[in-house]
Amino acid sequence: MNEENDAMEKAIKEVISQIPSADTDAVRAEFERYKNSFYIPPADAMRSVLRKFQPSSAPAAGGGGGSTYATPGNSLPNKKVERLSELGAEDKNIVIEVKITTHNRRTQTIRGQEKDIAFGTLEDNPWGEGEKIRWDFKDWGPHQNLVPGAIVRIEGASVNEYQGKRSLNINQSSRIVILQESTQLIVDPDDPITIEEANQADGMVSVVGRVLSRRDNVITKKDGSGTLDVVKGRIADDTGSIGFVSWEPFVHEVGTLLKFSRANIRRFRDTPELNLGRTTNVEVFHDANFADAESLAESSHLTISQLKDGSRDITMVVQLQSLIERKFAGSDGEEKVVMSGEILDPTGRCKCSAWCEMKYSEDELPVTLRLNNVRVRMWQGIPDVTIDNLEQITKLDETPWESIDPENHVIDVDLDELAAGSSRMGISTEGTIVSVRDDCGVIYRCPECRRVLRDDACAIHGSVQGNKDIRLRLVIDNGNVTSSLIISSQATLEWLSLDQATFEENLSLDGQAQFVQQLRNDNLGRRVKVGGRCINDNQGMMIIVDKINTVDVDAELAATEARTKWGVA
Repeated sequence: MNEENDAMEKAIKEVISQIPSADTDAVRAEFERYKNSFYIPPADAMRSVLRKFQPSSAPAAGGGGGSTYATPGNSLPNKKVERLSELGAEDKNIVIEVKITTHNRRTQTIRGQEKDIAFGTLEDNPWGEGEKIRWDFKDWGPHQNLVPGAIVRIEGASVNEYQGKRSLNINQSSRIVILQESTQLIVDPDDPITIEEANQADGMVSVVGRVLSRRDNVITKKDGSGTLDVVKGRIADDTGSIGFVSWEPFVHEVGTLLKFSRANIRRFRDTPELNLGRTTNVEVFHDANFADAESLAESSHLTISQLKDGSRDITMVVQLQSLIERKFAGSDGEEKVVMSGEILDPTGRCKCSAWCEMKYSEDELPVTLRLNNVRVRMWQGIPDVTIDNLEQITKLDETPWESIDPENHVIDVDLDELAAGSSRMGISTEGTIVSVRDDCGVIYRCPECRRVLRDDACAIHGSVQGNKDIRLRLVIDNGNVTSSLIISSQATLEWLSLDQATFEENLSLDGQAQFVQQLRNDNLGRRVKVGGRCINDNQGMMIIVDKINTVDVDAELAATEARTKWGVA
């Protein structure tokens, strides 16, 4: 222990000798943070602590945000930032803390010589909640301590911009400091994994799958300089299916069993996709026990509960419940027609849009359909299945499930399952109220878009005469996950057993603060069952509630269960 204390004091004195303006207690606290949080001894943390307390000495390079300082012995100013959005296209000598999400090595010929480099993706805001920005990076070291799942501080990186897209260059001279070791299982990208595992992965993978669909496509380059011929499709094994896009010639037909080596997983909106580029090797694979295309196609059907934003080339069986025709003028002035409706299956309900004429009268509905190679987009948190042509629709004579009552078709889903899945509508779940927000009560909405007004103004339509509405905002918890609730006017009044006039009168008499406090006194700790639609994105989970009921709990049974769970006598 004395040796550790001596090393600490020696390190503190060294920092103070180089930076007399630094506060001794603050320097000590910083060394303690590296020692206790990251297990980095004072001698190894010296350079990082010096960087932290070095006074600013130069303006920021590149014109972006962040702080700059000169490293001892280095006249080139560093630019320290917290978010990738603070970086400009010309920024160099960058210092930033990030999480490495993928890291792959390859041999590349540079100026006639073969060189090992690495590339992958990283994301900022590694310690915080909320939005995280993800960039590609190229590691010219390559540095041995850059592994997926690790949180690191990169010192001496630079920005690269190509065709409007920015990425990070980690140079040979860059320094990598491990702030949190990775606990992620590292998989050799040359070892094939199942498609189920590939759907959860990022970066480079190898898989074996049978081609379920393929189609030629043309993509316009972002800079408008021309087009690219690509092939899009879907492959499957007995664990699942995944879409692919090939940027190289792809000559294999539907039904062919293939091995894809070193393909790259990219995410389109919320959906993973296998990218086949010039470093990907695609070869015919032979396995007599591998399922045939027809069996895989049947097992790869998705249900409504499994839909994700950006899904493409999917097959599903649904019950078309309603259908209306909408006409509008396109950008070229021509009248266009889109059919909009609602579809159901035993796992839920969602919207559908057809850019073709679906000739089903109101008397024929509901009708059971098989939808092939359709795509999914989210609209206000609701999956919308897009049908592009009639060839994607097959009418089925029989429904593969028992009759569904659309009026009462609500699916009970555990809160954990909702948190792990994508956005859904027509669900109900339970949880305990753990928070009542201060902004519960009467609000005013824009008459055009229904956004909540701030200072009598809509963010889109400016100053407007708002429509009065009622809204409660709560948070529920089930012991594992939490979800925000936004409770509609009708659901609020029914739950509180009030009419709107009485609600507004109580709010006026008590005042906002007392009204919210009474809500907390009456409801914190109560278990409720809520129904509505769930929106799940990178900001967290939120349920738009159209029905809420208090769940009666047996207090003695609950106490016994709690004592058993926590081992309390």
